[in-house]
Amino acid sequence: MLAKRIITGIVGGALTIFVIYEGNWLFFIMMTLLALLGWYEYSTLVRKLNAKLADKFGAVWLLCFFGAYWYGCLKVMMLLAIILLAWLLLRTVFFHRLVTPSDSAYTLYGLLYIGTGFFAMLALRNGMVASDMTGAFGSVMLEPARFFMFLLVFSTWASDTFAFATGKCLGQNKLCPSISPGKTREGAIGGFLGTLLIALIFSLIFEFSVIHALAIGIIIAVMAPLGDLVESILKRVCQVKDSGMLIPGHGGVLDRFDSLIFTAPAVYVYLVLIS
Repeated sequence: MLAKRIITGIVGGALTIFVIYEGNWLFFIMMTLLALLGWYEYSTLVRKLNAKLADKFGAVWLLCFFGAYWYGCLKVMMLLAIILLAWLLLRTVFFHRLVTPSDSAYTLYGLLYIGTGFFAMLALRNGMVASDMTGAFGSVMLEPARFFMFLLVFSTWASDTFAFATGKCLGQNKLCPSISPGKTREGAIGGFLGTLLIALIFSLIFEFSVIHALAIGIIIAVMAPLGDLVESILKRVCQVKDSGMLIPGHGGVLDRFDSLIFTAPAVYVYLVLIS
């Protein structure tokens, strides 16, 4: 099991690095596909609670929303947002004997949870916000959009890896035993410090502002474990161990990307605010 997990991690990591570096349509396809797979996993989980999700509508909506962004149709994106809210509310009227407000709430929760995370990564890699930060760089080794995506991914991975390693070696005090019994306070501290270390290393190698790098590192160090806990409570409520079995040794898409789903929007907002 461990060998399978390591091999899958190496192959998946290499593929992720390649797709991030190439960007463009390849990254768009990857983010859209991951969002759809994540939505499928979420729908499968929530059905265990007897919730009647608008699963097909949600999949089509995600595909249209990502496509509208990719082609720069901001008015279409706004229209899609209105359609989403209108349909989720009106389906409780049209199908009131079958659909309750809580069913629509589960649908909205899932689309916001999954769609926001993967959309933020797409916007960060292909948007203009990174270009506005060019002045914070002293080196041209890596273009800003690539740099921020690599900083986001490696720092988030560092949070998970350092937390796991520190927890295994030094963990004694449980962090949230009722949600995730395996997590410890010592592991959380190790993950926090490891994330800051990786962010600092990135800033020094690519001559990026140390202040901004550490600020982003702190954001990731805080948001990554929160994203992990959000998925943990979802699985606990649905009484499952993994969100899926797509990734050998790692579970499903939500199991692998739960932290990134939380860190990506936070980092993107930070860059928007300071750019």
